[in-house]
Amino acid sequence: MLARIASQQSRLLRPLAVRHMSGEARPMTRFVQYPFDKTKMAEVRAWVNDSDMPASVRAETGVKDVEFSFCPGEGWLAARYIFNDLDDMVAFLGTDALEKAKKAVSTAPHYDSSREVHEFKGFYLKEV
Repeated sequence: MLARIASQQSRLLRPLAVRHMSGEARPMTRFVQYPFDKTKMAEVRAWVNDSDMPASVRAETGVKDVEFSFCPGEGWLAARYIFNDLDDMVAFLGTDALEKAKKAVSTAPHYDSSREVHEFKGFYLKEV
C-alpha cells in the first residue's frame, strides 16, 4: 500500500518538476515595505503622489507592473513589482532608477529610520 501511495505522489509531483526545469520565462515579483510614521497616511500619500518615483520605476525596462500601498495600522509604505522574468528583475536591481527611489524614500518626510526595510523576491503566482 505504501508503494502505491508513493507512486501516486511521484506522479503528482512530476509535472511540477518538468515545468520548473523548462526554459519558459516566469514572471517574478519583488515586494518591499518601507517604514513610515503610521499617523501620517495623508502626508505620505501626498508625498508619493507628488514625487516622480512611481513613474520612474514604472518606466524601467522589464517592469510589468508596480503598485503602491500604505498601511496606517503599522506604518508601512509598500511597493509590489511584477517583472517579466528573472533576468528583468535582476537587471532592475542594478538600475539608477531603483537607487534613486531608495534614496527618495529613505529621505522622505515621515520615514521611520528606527525600523528596517522588509523585502521579498520570488516567483509571481499568476495562476492564483
